[in-house]
Amino acid sequence: MIIPVAHDFNCPWCWVALFQTKQLKAEFGVEFEWRAYELMPEALPWDESAPRPEAKTDRPKTPTRMDLAYAAQGIPKPTAERAKRMRTHNCHEAVEFAKLEGVHEPLIEAIYRGYWEQSLNVNEIDTLIELAKACVSDLAGLRLAIETKQFNDKIVPYDDEAYASGVYNVPTYWIGGERYAEQPISVLREAIARELSGQPR
Repeated sequence: MIIPVAHDFNCPWCWVALFQTKQLKAEFGVEFEWRAYELMPEALPWDESAPRPEAKTDRPKTPTRMDLAYAAQGIPKPTAERAKRMRTHNCHEAVEFAKLEGVHEPLIEAIYRGYWEQSLNVNEIDTLIELAKACVSDLAGLRLAIETKQFNDKIVPYDDEAYASGVYNVPTYWIGGERYAEQPISVLREAIARELSGQPR
């Protein structure tokens, strides 16, 4: 079974999805088709809304949805001080090039870890080249692909084009004709098991 998954590197839910896909691949032998969805394309301005008011100090702490997602996956909340405004188009160009060599999965993981664990600006071309050295053989071709936006047509930008394709959140998984967005691994595991067994949805 090949499961498409829409993702973007600067999304915390997709950081969780990196671990979900590795676990599900080990458990079920499924493969994942990583689809590029760009949350912040050049045409989309950064949100300049006012910051949220501080919570009252006498209130007990409660977990956020993101906290619960980390807990459900059994991974720690990232503590690296990451770039708050980082676009990702170059990252997706690099991954599409790596697909030509069949080495996109290790590059995807390297980019995610570079951003979420090492605080790298992974959209910088030199940083991407450095991350790709361990898996991509044609680094000159990779650089050219990024610089010329060779795979621009394979990268779906938010908002309208993403919505038109049925993606409102990343990650979105397509399993058995159904879409699963920002779901814990228990839900994904059940959906895959049901599909593999041929049980009706």
